[in-house]
Amino acid sequence: MIQRKQTLLLLMAVILGVMTLSMPIASVTGDGLSFSRIYNLLRMDMHGQVYYDVWPLFLLLLLPSAISMYTIFQYKRRMLQAALCLISMLLYVVWYIALIVYSKMLAPDALGFQLTWVAALPAVCALLNLMARKAIIADEKLVRAADRIR
Repeated sequence: MIQRKQTLLLLMAVILGVMTLSMPIASVTGDGLSFSRIYNLLRMDMHGQVYYDVWPLFLLLLLPSAISMYTIFQYKRRMLQAALCLISMLLYVVWYIALIVYSKMLAPDALGFQLTWVAALPAVCALLNLMARKAIIADEKLVRAADRIR
């Protein structure tokens, strides 16, 4: 049901999640000459060499986007929707933890690792999931109150 605000919030989270999947999230500078750009699926150095050693970031961001898309179509099962929103939020937190781990692996000194603005989008997605979860729980309370009146 597109007219519900939680559906729009979840749809926005899916769109931002897919945008984050396809844009560079960080860059790594090494000895002053070497440069590497990190995407969620791969890492590309300045010569165009591609390394797929950061693929878990892709998976950890694809899962909450897919869960949010699935959550949209579970509008008749509100408590399941609320639980799926919570799972999505936890996966976004795990994505940030994995990003920190990869930053320490790829650039042991903190100066060589620079995040782009795209790295903030999963936090926005988690916030959108939180707002959707609150709206879902409010809907559930409204339905229970209406059932009690009958």
